[in-house]
Amino acid sequence: MSSKRQALRADVQEGIQNRLVQGNWRPGARLSIDGLARELEVSPTPVREALVALEHSGLIEYQALKGFVVAPPLTPQQIDELIDARLVLELAAFTRAFGRREALESDLRAAHEAHSAIAERIAAAPEPDYALIHEYFDADSAFHEALFRHAGNHYLGTMREVLNTHGHRMRQTWSEGAERIDADEAVAEHAAILEKVQEHNHDGALRALRSHLEGVRERSIELGTGPTGR
Repeated sequence: MSSKRQALRADVQEGIQNRLVQGNWRPGARLSIDGLARELEVSPTPVREALVALEHSGLIEYQALKGFVVAPPLTPQQIDELIDARLVLELAAFTRAFGRREALESDLRAAHEAHSAIAERIAAAPEPDYALIHEYFDADSAFHEALFRHAGNHYLGTMREVLNTHGHRMRQTWSEGAERIDADEAVAEHAAILEKVQEHNHDGALRALRSHLEGVRERSIELGTGPTGR
């Protein structure tokens, strides 16, 4: 494959992945190769190649008679495994980031304020749309991203990007309506982490972070296995 063709496929793959992560399509939606080719103004070949590559990421899957479709939300077992991986990675990133505590505290505070503000907008909206709910999850993710930004380890950041892809599928479980979002719990748990960082309490903040991720695990699995879950 020529370098020019590789670059084109990479651009197409990035464009489709961004649309998937931004929630442009709902779980189960069919992805038309010809439609995407017209939208991205390329031939069908790089689109087909990009979709094959994205299938390995877990964001999409191939189904007989339907072709490529947006993957369903994670199963309870997959959520359990994902949180296990996040615990290993985020606790390690936090300890390293704590060495830059002042900068970390500043970024965590800003992320927490943005997260809280969007949670309030959702609470005040009669029927929040999918875009607002997606914005909420972006703000939630930004709080955790600060840990990796200040950890000073490129490979930890790369591993987080891999987990983030699967985290998108987990968040799809929560995206069926505002009444299903754990905003109150998540905002309070982030506040507890920030408070311990402000107190210069590394071990306390680490415990608060662990407690938060365990809470996410419990709430996500409960939702996924409930009467309205998948």
